[in-house]
Amino acid sequence: MVHSAGVLVRERGVHGVGLREIVAHAGGPRGSLQRYFPGGKTQLVTEALDIAASDLAARTDPKLIAAKTLSAAIDAVIAPWRQLLLDSDFTLGCPIAATVVDASDNDQLREKARTLLAQWQNPVRDALIRFGTPRSRADDHASVLLAAIEGALILARAEHSIRPLDAVQRFFTTSFTPTAGQSRARRKA
Repeated sequence: MVHSAGVLVRERGVHGVGLREIVAHAGGPRGSLQRYFPGGKTQLVTEALDIAASDLAARTDPKLIAAKTLSAAIDAVIAPWRQLLLDSDFTLGCPIAATVVDASDNDQLREKARTLLAQWQNPVRDALIRFGTPRSRADDHASVLLAAIEGALILARAEHSIRPLDAVQRFFTTSFTPTAGQSRARRKA
C-alpha cells in the first residue's frame, strides 16, 4: 500500500487520490488500512515519502560520491528523474513536490517534505563544494539546482519530453564550472 500511495501521489498529488484508490491500486483489503495505518492518509503518505527519498538517495548518493567531475555529479542528481519520466511515460513526478503543493494545510506532511528536501540538498551541496563552489554559496547553488530540477519535472511532464531536464543539466554544468581565472585564484588562495 505504501508503494501504491507513492505512485499515486507522484501521478495525482496528495488530494488527487483517495484511500480507496490506494487500496484498489495495491490490491489489498480495505480493512488493512486501519490496522497498518492508524494515522490514516497522513501516515501512509509520510511512509511513501520516506521510501521515495530513500530510493532517490540510493540512486544518487553513491554516484555523487564517485563523481570525478562536476558534470558527472550533476548527471548523478538528474539521471534518476530522467529515468523516472521515461519509465512512466511522463506520468510520474516528484512526490515531495506534489505533497508540498497539495498538503500545505497539513503541518506533519509539510515538515516531512521540508526534512526530505534538506536531505536531498545536503549531498548536492557537498558535491558542489568538492568541485569548487565556495562554501559560502554552496547552499544557495544547491537550492537553485534542486528548484530548477523540480520546475523541469513539471515542464517535462507537460511537454512529454526530457528536454527541460536536459536544459537544466546543460545550464548548471556550464554555470557551475569555474572559469580558468577562478581556478587559478582558488589555487593561489
